[in-house]
Amino acid sequence: MVDEPSRPAETRRNVLKYLGAAIGIGGIASQTEFDPFAHPVAALQSDGSFQTEERVIESFDGTELDTTFYNPDADGPHPAMLMTHGWGGDKRQLQPLAEVYASNGFVVLAYTSRGFGKTEESDGSGGQVNSTSDLERRDASALIDYLAQQDAVMTDSETNPRIGMDGVSYGGGIQLRTAANDDRLDAIVPRATWYNLAEALEINGVLKTGWLRALDLGANRAPPTGDVAPEVNQKSQAILDRGYMTEEDIEFYRSRSPINYGEIDTPALLIPEWTDQLFPMNQGVGNFRKIQDSGADTTLIAGQDGTHILGQGDNYPPGSGLSRQFVGRQALAWMNAHLKGDGNHGLSTYHYFDAEAAADAEQPADAFMAADQFPPYERKSLSYAMDETVELTGGDANVATIDREISEETEVNGLPQVTVEATPTGDGPSHLFFAVQRVREGEATTLKQQVTPYRLEAEETIELDLSGVQGRFQSGDTLRLAMSARAGPLSNADVSTVFGGNLYLNTPEGSGVEISEGTEVTLSMPASQPLPEGQDMGDGEMDDGDDGSDDGSDDGSSDMDGGENTDGSESGDGESSDDGSESSDDGGPGFGIPAALGGAGGLSYLLKQRLDGASPDGEQFETEADD
Repeated sequence: MVDEPSRPAETRRNVLKYLGAAIGIGGIASQTEFDPFAHPVAALQSDGSFQTEERVIESFDGTELDTTFYNPDADGPHPAMLMTHGWGGDKRQLQPLAEVYASNGFVVLAYTSRGFGKTEESDGSGGQVNSTSDLERRDASALIDYLAQQDAVMTDSETNPRIGMDGVSYGGGIQLRTAANDDRLDAIVPRATWYNLAEALEINGVLKTGWLRALDLGANRAPPTGDVAPEVNQKSQAILDRGYMTEEDIEFYRSRSPINYGEIDTPALLIPEWTDQLFPMNQGVGNFRKIQDSGADTTLIAGQDGTHILGQGDNYPPGSGLSRQFVGRQALAWMNAHLKGDGNHGLSTYHYFDAEAAADAEQPADAFMAADQFPPYERKSLSYAMDETVELTGGDANVATIDREISEETEVNGLPQVTVEATPTGDGPSHLFFAVQRVREGEATTLKQQVTPYRLEAEETIELDLSGVQGRFQSGDTLRLAMSARAGPLSNADVSTVFGGNLYLNTPEGSGVEISEGTEVTLSMPASQPLPEGQDMGDGEMDDGDDGSDDGSDDGSSDMDGGENTDGSESGDGESSDDGSESSDDGGPGFGIPAALGGAGGLSYLLKQRLDGASPDGEQFETEADD
C-alpha cells in the first residue's frame, strides 16, 4: 500500500481537489483551469435548438436523482436518449454530447448516477454508489419509465419509449446491465467499458494497483464526490492492502460485469480503445462476442482516444482527434438508424483506427479501416526454441526478445496469443510481462503501448491472450516478442506517483522468472501475411533494460519532462509513431477525462501542472511509491 504523502492534510485536500478536476471527479467549479470537455464533439456541433430544464426525479425506491431534461425546439414527439457519466463524475460532464443529440432531434435525459455529484454547489443524486449493482440498473429502468410518460417522447406503447443510451466507462457498464434486464432499450453505445471487471482490475492474477488507487481517489477524495457504499470501499481497500484478489473479490466484480449477465440482444455500437490501460481491446471484444451471439445488430469500433491512461503528460494518443470525430459521427448515425428509422447506419461489422492511415488522413473516416469480421485476418504463428536459459529478474528489469524480420508489408490486428513454459524464482510474487513490438531503423515501439502480465506461482506452461493490438510492418521491420519481469522496460507509459508509480504490481528484487534452454515459445496473432520462419534475429538474448524507459526501480519518480521512451523518441516533444505517445494538437483535456475517470489528456495534464513538485498552493511536497 502506498504511504500517505508527508504533507499537511489541507495541502493534500487541495491536491486531490485539483486532481478531481482533471479526471472529472471535481465538478465544474474548477473549470477555470481548463475545459475538461474541450473537444469531445469537435465534429458534431450543437446549434442550440433545444430547451433545458433541471429536474429531480424519484427512482424506484424514492431515491432522488439529479437530472437535466433537454427538449428539442422542433415539433415532437422525439426519440429519447438516456445518459449517465463515468466513475466519479456527474451529469454536467454529459452536457456537450447531450446538446449534440438534442440538436439532432432527440429528447435527452442526462442524470447523475446514484450517490455521485456532491459538490459545494450541489448535493448531486441521493443514495450510495454501489458500482453498477442492480440498484444502478433499476435507476436506469425507472428513468425509462419516466421518459415514457413525457409528451415530448416518442413511444412504442404506453410504458415503452423509443430510447437509446450512450455513455463512457461506468456509464457504459450501466448501459450493458440495463440492456440485459430491460428489453425496452432500442440501441446502446457503450464506450471504453468492461466485459469482466474482475479481469480488468486484476489481469491474469496481476493487480492493476495504479488503477485501483485512482478509482479510490476518484470517489473518496476530500471532499468526496460520491457517497460510496462501505462494502465497495472496503473491498477495494482490502485488495490494495493484501496485493491480490480473493475468490470472493473476483465474484464481487464479476457479478457487476456483462460476463455474468444473461443474454444482451440490444443493438450495440461497441467502442473500446486501442490504448486503454484499464479496459483494453479484449474487454470490448468480450462484449462484442456476447451481443453478436444473441443475433443483435452489432458493430465494433476500435478507437484511439486514450480514455483510461494514468500518465502521458498533456498528450493524447496520436490521431485521437480524428478518432473522436469518426466515433461521434457513427454514434449519431447508429441512433438515427435504430431510433428514427432513417435506414441502414452504413457501418461494417468492424472498424478500426489505423495510425499509418491517420498520418495522411484528411477526413476522420480516412483514419479508419473497415472489415466484415473481427479479427479481419486468419491467425498466423511463429515459434522459437530458446538457445540458452534466460533469467528475468525484478531487480534488473532485464528483457528477453525474440525477433523475426518482416519481408513484405504485414498488418497484425486482434488479440495475440503466447505459449511458453516458465518457472518462478525467488520468494515471489513472480510476474512475467509480454509486449508485441515493432523495430524500425533500430527503434522498438510497443504496439499501442499494451503490456500484458501473468502471475507465475509454479513451473507451468503459460497459454495466454495478450492485450489487443494493431500495427503495420514494412519490409525490413522486425516483429519482436519482448518479455520481462517488470512492465517498465516494455512501455513508455508513465504512472504518476500519486497512484503508486506503477500500473501493475511488479516483481520485486530477489524474485523473477526463468525460461529454460530448449523451451519453445509460440506467438500467434491475426495477420495479413504468414509470419516469417527461420533464425530469430534476437536469438532470445537479454537486453539490459537500459533503454531510457521506466526501469522498474520504483524510485517514486515519474518521467514527464523529456526522458527517452522505449521507441527512441523524446517524450513531450509531440512526435512519435503509433505507440500512443504522440502529442495531439487537440489543445487540452477532453472527452475521456470527465466521462470516464482517466484519459491521457486531462488527468496527466493537471498532474503535470499541479503535482509535479508543487501543490496548488505553491507548497512543495513529496510522494512515495511502493511495488
